[in-house]
Amino acid sequence: MVVNIGSLGLSKNKKELAMKKLTFKVVIAVMAILMLPIQAVQACCGFIFGRQLTADGSTMFGRTEDYPYYPNGGKHNKNYVVVEGKNYKEGDQIVDESNGFTYPHAANEMKYTATYDSARGDGSNGAFGEHGFNEAGVSMTSTVTAIPNKKVLAKDPLKENGLPEAAMLDVILPRAKTAREAIELLAKVIEEKGSAEGNTVVVADQKETWYMEILSGHQYVAVKVPEDKYAVFANTYYLGHVDLNDKENVIASKDVEKVAKEAGNYKTDKDGNFHIAKSYGPDKYAEGDRSRTYAGITLLDPKSKITYEDDEYELFRSPTDPNKKFTLEDAFALQRNRFEHLNGRFVPDDQIGVKKQGDNGANDAVRKDQYKYALGNENVIDAHVYQIDPKLPNSFGGKVWLGLGPSRNTPYVPFYGNIKDTYKAFKPQTDTYDPNSWYWTVWHIDQMAIKNQDIFGKTVQNHWKALEQQEIIEQKARDTKYAALKGNDQAAKAVEEEITKEALARSESLFAHFKNYEAQMQAQLVAAGRKDDPYRASLPDNYKDPSTPAIPEKEPEKPVPNKDPGKVPQTTLAGAEGNPNNRFGYVGTKEQSTTIQVFEKPIQYGEAPQVPTQAPQTTVVGVEGNPNNRFGYEANKENASAFKNASTYTNTNYSFSQYGK
Repeated sequence: MVVNIGSLGLSKNKKELAMKKLTFKVVIAVMAILMLPIQAVQACCGFIFGRQLTADGSTMFGRTEDYPYYPNGGKHNKNYVVVEGKNYKEGDQIVDESNGFTYPHAANEMKYTATYDSARGDGSNGAFGEHGFNEAGVSMTSTVTAIPNKKVLAKDPLKENGLPEAAMLDVILPRAKTAREAIELLAKVIEEKGSAEGNTVVVADQKETWYMEILSGHQYVAVKVPEDKYAVFANTYYLGHVDLNDKENVIASKDVEKVAKEAGNYKTDKDGNFHIAKSYGPDKYAEGDRSRTYAGITLLDPKSKITYEDDEYELFRSPTDPNKKFTLEDAFALQRNRFEHLNGRFVPDDQIGVKKQGDNGANDAVRKDQYKYALGNENVIDAHVYQIDPKLPNSFGGKVWLGLGPSRNTPYVPFYGNIKDTYKAFKPQTDTYDPNSWYWTVWHIDQMAIKNQDIFGKTVQNHWKALEQQEIIEQKARDTKYAALKGNDQAAKAVEEEITKEALARSESLFAHFKNYEAQMQAQLVAAGRKDDPYRASLPDNYKDPSTPAIPEKEPEKPVPNKDPGKVPQTTLAGAEGNPNNRFGYVGTKEQSTTIQVFEKPIQYGEAPQVPTQAPQTTVVGVEGNPNNRFGYEANKENASAFKNASTYTNTNYSFSQYGK
């Protein structure tokens, strides 16, 4: 969570250490961007369905949040929580721990929901609230990361301590009373403070939806989404020509054309009009961006004339079938998609090396170039679909269908935007498997399903689909009930306690169902003679099992007591300059040792999680670069070779250019 640094309760030394870490990480990140010859593949993928294209007349939008960063990969816990409204005094500051970004608090900030990283608050990661509703009915998802091209960044570089994804939700949602106001505020912050990253953002209320591309340190373009269009967008820029003089439907930085010209990268469309994506984005799509965009469009519009090799994909699209109406099930299928509709043309790249024909992939008949990065990939840690229903009271906003966990085998569960609390299973901030956590339970179910496909096949996903059908039916009944309160703000406010109580009870029942289903799957694996250890599997990729210590030849010397009681031995954190679990995934130094959290025995259901025998320390090697970091670059070939995924296939999420190859 974004907090006031003065209220952290940290010692002066710890605050200074945290800030040093923040600064170092952002410097590394910015350097990574400037070094990239082409766009590196990131993670998230978003979509929008205009209300004229949906079966129920609602606007839908959402995103998968991927976490492909070493050493945690797609095992990165998320929390779904409510942030209470609060009053602040003059001088109170938001301080983001990911890069040191600061911004004044508003005097009166609204209540909102957020889906935070569980690792927030330790000075190494950042909050990453990602998406939510506020009490004014404004919804937001932020962000789909995009990387500007080198020429643009040379003219208008990203700001080291500018607005990052990690803090964006906590700056915008507590203040904005409309979607347009949210975009205007976001633009104001970028102009004042600069942006730390290239990003794509979607904001909506019951009247309109906005799509925004943050193009460089101070340049941006936002457009009101046409209600008769749909969009699929991965980690790059898509906006083509936009009428910058249309102040009703466009909000843009005043120098967006000027900067492109001065950077020597002013590009036009076939009609000679300024083309935003060509001017600010890469020369060509990264492979993982192409694969997800193509898969998404062809899934939603099977008769589309696009090809995999197209130079660019239009952002706002009309279905080939003029009678096509999208549903919630279409949105869920999009985020789960693993190329099933392409009839074997592509295979998800998380299947590389998966056991085939009993030989651990040795006789894999799939060509290397068939492996592509899928929408429903191994790195998804949060998928969400926002359904904005204008028939509901304004303060409701709509519903979020929350798929907290890997989308390929995650159940989507609905919550109104005006809830006052969330279920306890959404809140554990544990960084390894916790049986009392919603995220970790669903993650474990997905792991069992994907690693034992010969046993489970599609049964897990089909189980969730059946559950979702029941939830859709029940949700329609709730919507009908509360739609009667439309226009009566006082009555809508009065039912918030009722809505919250119902959401908590339903969450508790569903979670009990998940735990029972998890136990059934575990029993199947035991019956099949398979191993299943979620505690071990959830540890970082660089974890090494402790070896049995050698028996000492002589009795070890007894420790010498501290003769000076005024002097206390000092403790130095391993990897003080780096954290392998941070959002940027960079590393400390090769010489630093590793200390890992070790569980002495599995935690049984119903027990409180066991306290580790030793506090985990931050560790790692190769400060010069990590090919699996947030920006996907490889800064130093020698150091990068030490990483597990340094030599991954070029069509995976970790695609990068290797020294001109």
